[in-house]
Amino acid sequence: MNVFKKIKWFLAILGVFLIILSTNLIDKDNFLKVEKAVENIYNERLLAKELLLGVSIQFHEKELAYALNDSIYLQSQNKIVNEKITGLLKMFDRTGATRKEKVILNELNGNHKKLIHLESKTQEKDTLYSSYCADIFSDINTNISDLSAVQVKEGKNQKFYARDALNTAKLFSEIEIYMLIFLAVLLQIVILYNPKKKSNEI
Repeated sequence: MNVFKKIKWFLAILGVFLIILSTNLIDKDNFLKVEKAVENIYNERLLAKELLLGVSIQFHEKELAYALNDSIYLQSQNKIVNEKITGLLKMFDRTGATRKEKVILNELNGNHKKLIHLESKTQEKDTLYSSYCADIFSDINTNISDLSAVQVKEGKNQKFYARDALNTAKLFSEIEIYMLIFLAVLLQIVILYNPKKKSNEI
């Protein structure tokens, strides 16, 4: 095998190697995007939705106690429930809340503080569920509904992000197959091509 043939072999094999390497790196990047999207769907969406459900349940229990004028609840359970709500909201904030979620979350925390302040000022014989209290609960329910809507939207965004990454990975996999077929044919032509030397004309 002469030097020219060795160079042809080397360049052909190097070309195949570089094509395979580049497409594999692109595939790896796309699969990492899918993996990240799946983790985000669980860590930032499903977990946050579970925490939001817990907050909603606690507030509904509190509102029911207010509506029933349940003074026993205020004395025995209210402080514990407030601590649970505060803890759940802090956990929600740590799930990677978006800017919009943080704005709504700040409003929700503010409304919760208003409720706690109202509870501290309420005398034992006062009617708990005043019109002002009802307005606070209405704002809280709006905040929770808004957060739920954002959760659905962000969950869909992550789904589309993962789907696009998978489609891109599929596309490059198909391109890789066609490129390998093309290179295999080209490699055969390069290796087998042996131009005949023209004989010197007399």
